[in-house]
Amino acid sequence: MSQQLRIILIMLSIIIIFAFFVHLTTKTIAPEKMDSGMISFDMSRPRAPSESRKVKNPILVSTTVIKEGKEAYLGKGGCATCHGKTGRGDGEGGVLLSPPPRDLTDANFHLLRTDGEMFWSIKHGVEGTGMFKYVPRMLSEEEAWKVIHYIRTLKREHVSGSG
Repeated sequence: MSQQLRIILIMLSIIIIFAFFVHLTTKTIAPEKMDSGMISFDMSRPRAPSESRKVKNPILVSTTVIKEGKEAYLGKGGCATCHGKTGRGDGEGGVLLSPPPRDLTDANFHLLRTDGEMFWSIKHGVEGTGMFKYVPRMLSEEEAWKVIHYIRTLKREHVSGSG
């Protein structure tokens, strides 16, 4: 077998494995049009138990913590795969997810969600989405809290007249 054919077969195997992983971690393939189920998956409906709202981030925020959170977000946490490098929910791995990955830059998201709720979602996943359990599989609890501090830096200012 030639070296080029072997490389092509290895690359095809990797693509097939990735596609299978995406299929296993998503409930549905992105629909051609939005239905009432998609519309009802709105940001105002909490995904975490109410007691998670009261949980405070035990890691004090600092530039070092934010830097470490960014490194985990872009690296070992795999967050950017779906949420995108800038947090807008436009990562390559999230293209087929339904509902699409959360836009972590949305000012309304930051107003509605506490650090405790975000941590709960990272630790336990979010049913009905492609968000699976990341703690302890991908991140330690400490790293997850640092990622949350980093996510807070992604907030865009709300612009009147836009979503």
